[in-house]
Formats: sequence, C-alpha cells, structure tokens
Amino acid sequence: MNDDAGAPSSDDEVLFGRLLNANDPTDNVIPIRPRPGESVEHDDILAVSRQLPEPGSALIQDLGVSGAQAAIYSMLHARRDDPPTMLEIRDHIVATFGEAQSQTDRRVRDLRKYFVIRSERGVDGEWHYHLVGWKQKPSVDTIPISLRVRAEVLASQRCAQCGRTPSEDGVKLAVDHKIPQAWGGGNEIENLQPLCEDCNSGKKDYYATYDSHSEEIKEAILHDEPHRRIGELLKAFEGKWVPSDLIGIVASAKQYQEDYQKRLRELRKLGWIIKSQRRYHEGTRVRTYYQATHCEPWGDGPIRAQISAAERAIKEKRLDGGAKP
Repeated sequence: MNDDAGAPSSDDEVLFGRLLNANDPTDNVIPIRPRPGESVEHDDILAVSRQLPEPGSALIQDLGVSGAQAAIYSMLHARRDDPPTMLEIRDHIVATFGEAQSQTDRRVRDLRKYFVIRSERGVDGEWHYHLVGWKQKPSVDTIPISLRVRAEVLASQRCAQCGRTPSEDGVKLAVDHKIPQAWGGGNEIENLQPLCEDCNSGKKDYYATYDSHSEEIKEAILHDEPHRRIGELLKAFEGKWVPSDLIGIVASAKQYQEDYQKRLRELRKLGWIIKSQRRYHEGTRVRTYYQATHCEPWGDGPIRAQISAAERAIKEKRLDGGAKP
C-alpha cells in the first residue's frame, strides 16, 4: 500500500478529536482490550471508554448520519445488554422506513466508521451486534486512496469487466475494490481495478445480496490457501446451501482460481461430504449451490500436500485391488 494512502484526512481527525473531547473533556482514554481468544484487526481501532452519545443527541447529529442510521444506533444503544440480530435490525428498519435489507446492512457498516460494533455469535447460532464504544480513529474505508495509486489503477483507461473505454465509448471509470472493504478488502493496489460506472453499480448491487453473510465471508477470506477459504466458507454457513458465485469470489480472494470447482472436488478427497444442487427458477440462468454436510478437521502442513497424499493413498488402494477403478 502506498504510504500516503494510510493517513486519515485532516477533516476526519478534527471531527473525531472534537466529538471525543466533547463527550469527555478528560484525557483518560483507556482502550477496551479484546476478550480471551478474540482478535482485533487494528490496534489503533480499539474502542475507548468514553461514554457513548445518547440517541438523538447533538453528537449524533454532528456525525451527519441518516435517519435510518440514527434509528439503528438507537436500537443498538438501547440493547447493549441484549444485542439484536441483523434480522431484528432489518425488520425494525424495514417496518419504519421501508428500506431494502441490503441497505440496512450498509447502514450498520457505515456506523462502524465511528463506533466499534462487535459481531458475536450467540447461543442461538445467529450473529448479534453489540455496540461497544467509540473508535479512536476513522475506519479504513474512510481513508482515501492516494492520487498516485488511483492514477496507476486507471492507467489502462479500460473497464476491467466490460472492456469499454472513455475515449471510444464515453464511459467514466471509477476505482473499485475487488474484495469489498466490508469483507476485509483494503486499499492495496492488488485489490483495486478500474470499472465503468455501469459495471461498478451493477457489482455493488450484486454483492449487496450477500451482505447478510458479510461476517462469514470476512472470516473465510482471511485464510491464505484457496481450499481453506472455500472450506471455512462452507463451514460458516453451517449446512446451508452456498451459491457457487459466492464460492468463486471467496476462492479468488487472494489468488485468482480459474477452476474453483476443482478445489471443491479436492476437498472431497480429504473426507469432506459436499453436495451440489442446481436451481432453474432463479432468474434467466441456472444457478448452482453447494452444501457441506460433513467437514474434516484441517491436518498439519499445507492443504495441497494433504490432498496429494490422499490422492496417492487412493491410487495405491486401486493398484492393490482395494478399491474399484
């Protein structure tokens, strides 16, 4: 990442300094440490122990949040001892404002620019959203991409998806995050691409259909090996059907996978039971879904080596007549 892409804008610093100091004029800022076994993505984005602003207060208005965001904040604030699920938040906002579910998910993400909202899986198996405190610094998606990096990404002057160009087709190009920031994507140049406005808008709408699974996706994308990314995604859905499009996105999060279906087949060689299903009544094309009904624990060492060992064992059994060809 370019060095000048890592510094927050002065406006962000002034806003956070003013709001935090207005909330508590003392200098006694104590980071809230993660719970045992819990990780924190950035040490400089820990919640601070200042009192949270009251819903509807001037501090909330100063943030410039929308009416729906303010309503979500009020709900999270009121239920800090009983954090709501995303379904409860969506139902409340849809009933109040008539917004689409994907928009509600986006409002929660926007609030995370200013507050630490911890996602915790409850005993019911659902994700609950716990309002913890202020952030010490703006989140990464408020950090602008440097002009140099932006120019490098747009240098091809061609949309990476449809191939149209400003000079020949009159389109306007935008810098797009291949892996959305909400899923853990950063401003590294490897995660950026030029898209025309039409493709960029279409991609956002398409990815928004997976917003309800953003936590599961974010966890799976963290892994380096494509097999583990796919496997962890299937496990996170806990036996539910996962669309092949989403598997392809997660499989290619760090290295493009031309044949992610092969990775699925290779997991079966490690003892995983993965079923597939085709659905013919979802739009104009046939959609394929996958479901993991049995998962094996990951062994020691690289998964590629484990698969190779499993393939050799299968071949030896066949040669010895212990398995049908």
